[in-house]
Amino acid sequence: MPAATPRALKGAIDAGSLDPVYVLHGDEDYLKDDLLRQLLARAVDPALRDFNVDIRRGSDLDAAGLRSILEQLPMMAERRVAVIRDPTAMKKPPLAVLDKYLSTPSPDTVLVLVVPAGEEPDKSWPARSTTVLFNPLTDEQVSKWITRHVQTELHGSIEASASSMLAMHVGNDLAQIAGELDKLVSYTNGAVIDDAAVQAVVGIRHGETLADLLDRVAVRDAPGALAMLSRVMAQPKTGGVPVVMALTAQAFALAWGSAARAGGMNQGVLSREYFNVLKEGGAFVGRPWGEAVQHWIKALPLWDAARCDRALDLLLTVDKALKDTKASSEEQVVETLVLALCV
Repeated sequence: MPAATPRALKGAIDAGSLDPVYVLHGDEDYLKDDLLRQLLARAVDPALRDFNVDIRRGSDLDAAGLRSILEQLPMMAERRVAVIRDPTAMKKPPLAVLDKYLSTPSPDTVLVLVVPAGEEPDKSWPARSTTVLFNPLTDEQVSKWITRHVQTELHGSIEASASSMLAMHVGNDLAQIAGELDKLVSYTNGAVIDDAAVQAVVGIRHGETLADLLDRVAVRDAPGALAMLSRVMAQPKTGGVPVVMALTAQAFALAWGSAARAGGMNQGVLSREYFNVLKEGGAFVGRPWGEAVQHWIKALPLWDAARCDRALDLLLTVDKALKDTKASSEEQVVETLVLALCV
Protein backbone atom coordinates (compact mmCIF):
# COMPACT_ATOMS: atom_id res chain seq x y z
CA MET A 1 0.00 0.00 0.00
CA PRO A 2 1.21 3.56 -0.62
CA ALA A 3 2.81 5.44 2.25
CA ALA A 4 0.94 8.33 3.85
CA THR A 5 2.22 11.56 5.35
CA PRO A 6 1.38 12.62 8.93
CA ARG A 7 -0.83 15.33 7.40
CA ALA A 8 -2.71 12.73 5.36
CA LEU A 9 -3.21 10.61 8.48
CA LYS A 10 -4.53 13.66 10.32
CA GLY A 11 -7.02 14.20 7.49
CA ALA A 12 -8.16 10.58 7.63
CA ILE A 13 -8.59 10.80 11.40
CA ASP A 14 -10.67 13.98 11.11
CA ALA A 15 -12.81 12.38 8.39
CA GLY A 16 -13.21 9.17 10.37
CA SER A 17 -12.03 7.19 7.33
CA LEU A 18 -9.40 4.86 8.77
CA ASP A 19 -7.50 2.01 7.13
CA PRO A 20 -7.32 -1.46 8.72
CA VAL A 21 -3.59 -1.32 9.53
CA TYR A 22 -1.18 1.56 10.19
CA VAL A 23 2.57 1.42 10.75
CA LEU A 24 3.87 4.57 12.44
CA HIS A 25 7.65 4.83 12.23
CA GLY A 26 10.48 7.39 12.17
CA ASP A 27 12.46 9.35 14.74
CA GLU A 28 9.81 11.89 15.84
CA ASP A 29 8.04 10.01 18.65
CA TYR A 30 6.13 13.02 19.98
CA LEU A 31 4.18 13.46 16.73
CA LYS A 32 3.50 9.72 16.58
CA ASP A 33 1.98 9.76 20.04
CA ASP A 34 0.01 12.93 19.29
CA LEU A 35 -1.64 11.49 16.18
CA LEU A 36 -2.21 8.16 17.93
CA ARG A 37 -4.03 10.02 20.69
CA GLN A 38 -6.19 11.77 18.08
CA LEU A 39 -6.87 8.48 16.30
CA LEU A 40 -8.05 6.81 19.51
CA ALA A 41 -10.29 9.77 20.36
CA ARG A 42 -11.90 9.74 16.90
CA ALA A 43 -12.16 6.00 16.30
CA VAL A 44 -13.64 4.90 19.64
CA ASP A 45 -16.38 6.33 21.82
CA PRO A 46 -14.63 7.42 25.06
CA ALA A 47 -17.38 5.80 27.10
CA LEU A 48 -16.58 2.43 25.51
CA ARG A 49 -12.82 2.77 25.32
CA ASP A 50 -12.13 0.20 28.04
CA PHE A 51 -13.93 -2.41 25.92
CA ASN A 52 -12.65 -1.46 22.48
CA VAL A 53 -9.01 -0.38 22.86
CA ASP A 54 -6.02 -2.63 23.55
CA ILE A 55 -2.54 -1.11 23.93
CA ARG A 56 0.30 -3.59 24.39
CA ARG A 57 4.07 -3.74 24.02
CA GLY A 58 5.50 -6.18 21.51
CA SER A 59 7.93 -7.68 24.01
CA ASP A 60 5.01 -8.61 26.31
CA LEU A 61 3.01 -10.53 23.70
CA ASP A 62 3.07 -14.21 22.91
CA ALA A 63 1.27 -15.83 19.98
CA ALA A 64 -1.90 -16.64 21.94
CA GLY A 65 -2.12 -13.17 23.45
CA LEU A 66 -1.73 -11.44 20.10
CA ARG A 67 -4.22 -13.75 18.43
CA SER A 68 -6.76 -13.00 21.16
CA ILE A 69 -6.34 -9.24 20.66
CA LEU A 70 -6.68 -9.44 16.89
CA GLU A 71 -9.70 -11.75 16.93
CA GLN A 72 -11.81 -9.78 19.41
CA LEU A 73 -14.94 -8.12 18.09
CA PRO A 74 -16.07 -4.56 18.89
CA MET A 75 -18.43 -4.23 21.84
CA MET A 76 -21.42 -1.96 21.21
CA ALA A 77 -19.38 -0.12 18.54
CA GLU A 78 -18.54 -0.26 14.84
CA ARG A 79 -14.85 -0.90 15.39
CA ARG A 80 -12.09 -1.38 17.92
CA VAL A 81 -8.44 -0.30 17.97
CA ALA A 82 -5.43 -2.46 18.80
CA VAL A 83 -2.11 -0.68 19.38
CA ILE A 84 1.18 -2.57 19.54
CA ARG A 85 4.15 -0.50 20.62
CA ASP A 86 7.61 -1.68 19.61
CA PRO A 87 6.23 -4.48 17.41
CA THR A 88 9.72 -5.37 16.13
CA ALA A 89 10.49 -6.66 19.64
CA MET A 90 8.00 -9.53 19.24
CA LYS A 91 9.40 -13.05 19.05
CA LYS A 92 8.88 -15.37 16.09
CA PRO A 93 5.56 -16.99 17.18
CA PRO A 94 3.61 -13.71 17.61
CA LEU A 95 5.31 -12.30 14.48
CA ALA A 96 3.94 -15.29 12.58
CA VAL A 97 0.45 -14.51 13.91
CA LEU A 98 0.85 -10.88 12.84
CA ASP A 99 2.11 -11.91 9.40
CA LYS A 100 -0.97 -14.06 8.83
CA TYR A 101 -3.29 -11.30 10.09
CA LEU A 102 -1.83 -8.68 7.74
CA SER A 103 -2.82 -10.83 4.78
CA THR A 104 -6.51 -10.51 5.69
CA PRO A 105 -6.98 -7.83 8.39
CA SER A 106 -10.33 -7.54 10.11
CA PRO A 107 -12.60 -4.75 8.82
CA ASP A 108 -13.83 -4.23 12.40
CA THR A 109 -10.37 -3.44 13.84
CA VAL A 110 -7.84 -0.67 13.32
CA LEU A 111 -4.42 -2.13 14.09
CA VAL A 112 -1.66 0.42 14.79
CA LEU A 113 1.96 -0.73 14.92
CA VAL A 114 4.08 1.98 16.58
CA VAL A 115 7.76 1.48 15.73
CA PRO A 116 10.05 3.41 18.13
CA ALA A 117 12.68 5.91 17.00
CA GLY A 118 15.82 4.26 15.73
CA GLU A 119 14.00 1.11 14.62
CA GLU A 120 12.79 0.09 11.16
CA PRO A 121 9.52 -1.72 10.40
CA ASP A 122 9.64 -5.22 8.99
CA LYS A 123 10.21 -5.12 5.24
CA SER A 124 6.98 -7.06 4.57
CA TRP A 125 4.69 -4.62 6.43
CA PRO A 126 4.53 -1.62 4.02
CA ALA A 127 2.93 -3.67 1.23
CA ARG A 128 0.10 -4.71 3.56
CA SER A 129 -0.46 -1.58 5.62
CA THR A 130 -0.55 2.20 5.50
CA THR A 131 2.89 3.35 6.61
CA VAL A 132 3.39 6.84 8.01
CA LEU A 133 6.93 8.21 8.40
CA PHE A 134 7.52 10.77 11.18
CA ASN A 135 10.78 12.63 10.60
CA PRO A 136 12.12 15.22 13.07
CA LEU A 137 10.93 18.70 12.12
CA THR A 138 13.25 21.17 10.48
CA ASP A 139 14.00 24.51 12.14
CA GLU A 140 11.43 26.19 9.90
CA GLN A 141 8.77 23.59 10.69
CA VAL A 142 9.38 23.81 14.44
CA SER A 143 8.47 27.51 14.56
CA LYS A 144 5.27 26.83 12.62
CA TRP A 145 4.46 23.87 14.86
CA ILE A 146 4.86 26.05 17.95
CA THR A 147 2.43 28.64 16.62
CA ARG A 148 -0.11 26.00 15.62
CA HIS A 149 0.22 24.09 18.91
CA VAL A 150 -0.37 27.25 20.96
CA GLN A 151 -3.43 28.14 18.90
CA THR A 152 -5.09 24.72 18.54
CA GLU A 153 -4.07 22.88 21.70
CA LEU A 154 -3.53 25.65 24.24
CA HIS A 155 -6.01 28.18 22.82
CA GLY A 156 -3.54 31.02 23.06
CA SER A 157 -1.27 33.03 20.79
CA ILE A 158 2.45 33.63 20.46
CA GLU A 159 4.43 36.27 18.63
CA ALA A 160 6.52 35.07 15.69
CA SER A 161 9.73 36.35 17.28
CA ALA A 162 8.94 34.53 20.54
CA SER A 163 8.26 31.33 18.60
CA SER A 164 11.59 31.65 16.81
CA MET A 165 13.41 32.34 20.07
CA LEU A 166 11.95 29.25 21.72
CA ALA A 167 12.76 27.09 18.69
CA MET A 168 16.35 28.35 18.59
CA HIS A 169 16.77 27.64 22.30
CA VAL A 170 15.19 24.19 22.54
CA GLY A 171 15.78 22.85 19.02
CA ASN A 172 13.33 20.31 17.60
CA ASP A 173 12.56 18.41 20.82
CA LEU A 174 8.78 18.76 20.60
CA ALA A 175 8.15 17.14 23.98
CA GLN A 176 10.33 19.73 25.73
CA ILE A 177 8.85 22.55 23.66
CA ALA A 178 5.32 21.46 24.59
CA GLY A 179 6.29 21.51 28.27
CA GLU A 180 7.74 25.01 27.96
CA LEU A 181 4.61 26.21 26.16
CA ASP A 182 2.40 24.90 28.96
CA LYS A 183 4.42 26.98 31.42
CA LEU A 184 4.33 30.02 29.14
CA VAL A 185 0.54 29.91 28.79
CA SER A 186 0.19 29.78 32.56
CA TYR A 187 2.72 32.57 32.99
CA THR A 188 1.01 34.94 30.54
CA ASN A 189 -2.46 34.06 31.88
CA GLY A 190 -4.16 34.38 28.50
CA ALA A 191 -2.05 37.22 27.12
CA VAL A 192 0.03 36.88 23.98
CA ILE A 193 3.32 35.05 24.57
CA ASP A 194 6.05 37.55 23.66
CA ASP A 195 9.85 37.64 23.77
CA ALA A 196 9.88 38.87 27.37
CA ALA A 197 7.76 35.92 28.51
CA VAL A 198 10.04 33.41 26.78
CA GLN A 199 13.12 35.03 28.31
CA ALA A 200 11.56 35.01 31.77
CA VAL A 201 10.17 31.46 31.76
CA VAL A 202 12.70 29.58 29.66
CA GLY A 203 15.75 31.48 30.86
CA ILE A 204 16.93 32.86 27.54
CA ARG A 205 18.92 36.07 27.54
CA HIS A 206 18.32 38.35 24.58
CA GLY A 207 21.25 38.41 22.19
CA GLU A 208 22.79 35.23 23.58
CA THR A 209 21.12 32.45 21.61
CA LEU A 210 22.76 29.90 19.33
CA ALA A 211 21.63 31.98 16.35
CA ASP A 212 23.40 35.04 17.78
CA LEU A 213 26.59 33.00 18.13
CA LEU A 214 26.31 31.79 14.53
CA ASP A 215 25.85 35.38 13.33
CA ARG A 216 28.97 36.54 15.16
CA VAL A 217 31.02 33.73 13.62
CA ALA A 218 29.56 34.40 10.16
CA VAL A 219 30.80 38.00 10.26
CA ARG A 220 34.08 36.83 11.87
CA ASP A 221 33.50 38.79 15.06
CA ALA A 222 35.75 36.79 17.41
CA PRO A 223 35.37 39.04 20.49
CA GLY A 224 31.57 39.08 20.19
CA ALA A 225 31.35 35.31 19.65
CA LEU A 226 33.71 34.44 22.50
CA ALA A 227 31.93 36.81 24.89
CA MET A 228 28.65 34.91 24.61
CA LEU A 229 29.97 31.37 24.03
CA SER A 230 29.94 30.15 27.63
CA ARG A 231 26.38 31.38 28.22
CA VAL A 232 25.13 29.85 24.95
CA MET A 233 26.72 26.49 25.75
CA ALA A 234 25.26 26.55 29.27
CA GLN A 235 21.74 26.54 27.86
CA PRO A 236 19.83 23.22 27.75
CA LYS A 237 20.77 21.01 24.78
CA THR A 238 23.29 23.54 23.48
CA GLY A 239 26.57 21.86 24.35
CA GLY A 240 29.60 21.33 22.17
CA VAL A 241 28.10 18.88 19.68
CA PRO A 242 24.97 20.94 18.80
CA VAL A 243 27.09 24.09 18.43
CA VAL A 244 29.53 22.32 16.11
CA MET A 245 26.64 20.81 14.11
CA ALA A 246 25.12 24.25 13.60
CA LEU A 247 28.49 25.79 12.72
CA THR A 248 29.10 22.99 10.23
CA ALA A 249 25.74 23.54 8.54
CA GLN A 250 26.52 27.25 8.35
CA ALA A 251 30.00 26.59 6.92
CA PHE A 252 28.55 24.36 4.20
CA ALA A 253 25.94 27.03 3.45
CA LEU A 254 28.58 29.73 3.18
CA ALA A 255 30.75 27.50 0.99
CA TRP A 256 27.83 26.77 -1.32
CA GLY A 257 26.86 30.44 -1.46
CA SER A 258 30.44 31.52 -2.12
CA ALA A 259 30.70 29.11 -5.05
CA ALA A 260 27.32 30.19 -6.42
CA ARG A 261 28.25 33.84 -6.15
CA ALA A 262 31.61 33.20 -7.87
CA GLY A 263 29.65 31.52 -10.67
CA GLY A 264 27.65 34.70 -11.25
CA MET A 265 24.39 33.92 -9.43
CA ASN A 266 22.58 37.12 -8.46
CA GLN A 267 21.29 37.73 -4.94
CA GLY A 268 17.61 37.19 -5.76
CA VAL A 269 18.25 33.78 -7.28
CA LEU A 270 20.75 32.94 -4.54
CA SER A 271 18.14 33.47 -1.83
CA ARG A 272 15.65 31.19 -3.59
CA GLU A 273 18.24 28.51 -4.26
CA TYR A 274 19.32 28.55 -0.63
CA PHE A 275 15.81 27.44 0.32
CA ASN A 276 15.99 24.60 -2.22
CA VAL A 277 19.30 23.44 -0.73
CA LEU A 278 17.82 23.51 2.79
CA LYS A 279 14.76 21.54 1.70
CA GLU A 280 16.94 18.85 0.14
CA GLY A 281 19.37 18.58 3.05
CA GLY A 282 17.18 19.33 6.08
CA ALA A 283 20.23 20.45 8.04
CA PHE A 284 20.08 21.83 11.59
CA VAL A 285 20.76 25.56 11.19
CA GLY A 286 19.63 26.72 14.63
CA ARG A 287 16.87 29.07 13.48
CA PRO A 288 14.09 29.52 10.89
CA TRP A 289 15.42 29.17 7.34
CA GLY A 290 14.47 32.66 6.21
CA GLU A 291 16.42 34.26 9.01
CA ALA A 292 19.44 32.02 8.38
CA VAL A 293 19.49 32.75 4.65
CA GLN A 294 19.28 36.50 5.27
CA HIS A 295 22.34 36.44 7.55
CA TRP A 296 24.33 34.10 5.29
CA ILE A 297 23.89 36.36 2.27
CA LYS A 298 25.07 39.37 4.26
CA ALA A 299 28.16 37.48 5.43
CA LEU A 300 29.14 35.97 2.04
CA PRO A 301 31.60 38.75 1.07
CA LEU A 302 33.76 37.66 4.03
CA TRP A 303 34.03 34.04 2.85
CA ASP A 304 35.93 32.85 -0.22
CA ALA A 305 36.55 29.24 -1.30
CA ALA A 306 39.86 28.92 0.58
CA ARG A 307 38.38 30.22 3.86
CA CYS A 308 35.36 27.91 3.54
CA ASP A 309 37.58 24.87 2.91
CA ARG A 310 39.68 25.76 5.94
CA ALA A 311 36.56 26.16 8.09
CA LEU A 312 35.26 22.71 7.11
CA ASP A 313 38.64 21.14 7.89
CA LEU A 314 38.62 22.81 11.31
CA LEU A 315 35.10 21.60 12.01
CA LEU A 316 35.98 18.02 11.11
CA THR A 317 38.98 18.13 13.45
CA VAL A 318 36.85 19.51 16.30
CA ASP A 319 34.12 16.94 15.71
CA LYS A 320 36.72 14.21 16.25
CA ALA A 321 38.12 16.01 19.30
CA LEU A 322 34.70 16.18 20.96
CA LYS A 323 34.41 12.42 20.62
CA ASP A 324 37.78 11.91 22.31
CA THR A 325 37.34 11.43 26.06
CA LYS A 326 40.93 12.59 26.55
CA ALA A 327 40.24 15.98 25.00
CA SER A 328 39.96 19.13 27.11
CA SER A 329 36.56 20.50 28.09
CA GLU A 330 33.94 21.00 25.40
CA GLU A 331 33.91 24.73 25.98
CA GLN A 332 37.67 25.00 25.53
CA VAL A 333 37.53 22.96 22.32
CA VAL A 334 34.69 25.06 20.87
CA GLU A 335 36.32 28.30 22.04
CA THR A 336 39.48 27.43 20.09
CA LEU A 337 37.34 26.53 17.07
CA VAL A 338 35.40 29.81 17.14
CA LEU A 339 38.59 31.82 17.36
CA ALA A 340 40.10 29.91 14.43
CA LEU A 341 36.97 30.36 12.30
CA CYS A 342 36.92 34.09 12.89
CA VAL A 343 40.58 35.00 12.21
